[in-house]
Amino acid sequence: MNRLQRWRLRRKYSLLGTMIRVFFGQDFDIFGETVEEIMHSYRYDHQNPDVVSGLKNEISEMLKTEDDSELVAHMELLAENQFDPELWGETWRSFLLRVLAVLE
Repeated sequence: MNRLQRWRLRRKYSLLGTMIRVFFGQDFDIFGETVEEIMHSYRYDHQNPDVVSGLKNEISEMLKTEDDSELVAHMELLAENQFDPELWGETWRSFLLRVLAVLE
């Protein structure tokens, strides 16, 4: 993936990347101990329905990526080494599905 493609991906999924880096980054415990608790904190902090709807759309779009290695590459780019779902007993796909379930 070249520099322009990385920039486009980060821009297209800006809400998703920011959510992961801020809410699941090194200080995640400020927001909770589980995916569900942290996402409830996210919803509390982002009461604008357009933001939550936008995040849901970005996650749904990312989940359309059928190739798991491509999904991992995209998510690792967005996470910028701030989060690894394996440390939570998840894959990127299962993590995104959990987050989406909380947002529904």
